[in-house]
Amino acid sequence: MSQPVANPLPPLLELSSSQVEVALQNAASQVERLANSVAAFARLGAEMCSHPDAAVAAQGVRVTAEAQRAIFAMQFHDQLAQRLQHVRDALGDMHDALAAPAAPPAEVLLAAIRKRYTMEDERRLFDALVGHLPGAPPATSSDHEALRGSVELF
Repeated sequence: MSQPVANPLPPLLELSSSQVEVALQNAASQVERLANSVAAFARLGAEMCSHPDAAVAAQGVRVTAEAQRAIFAMQFHDQLAQRLQHVRDALGDMHDALAAPAAPPAEVLLAAIRKRYTMEDERRLFDALVGHLPGAPPATSSDHEALRGSVELF
């Protein structure tokens, strides 16, 4: 039986970060497979659109439209993956801070974590749960218009 770790938090943070990374890699391979399948249906739909039979061509239009909707719906994966990468990176930052001989001030660590966020709702959630950090940009009226779970282009 192994000896208990003096401070179990750093290895637990590393374990959590690793689990998130494995989940991201597994999901990415499956989403790539799904994207390839949807692209194949889109090509089939495009071929059907040029068919001389009007009924087949009309079905091709529907297949193409459904494939385009599926591709748009799959964008959720990009947003989910980005959020999980931010979680993984924050866990890594906390691990490094705990493992360092002299931990950085909490404000420095929190500012580094918040700075990674690219989606406005991530920053708003951070501010709501952790508190608004001095020096962080203030919320603007456009920030309130960003809907939770909406797709943001970046």
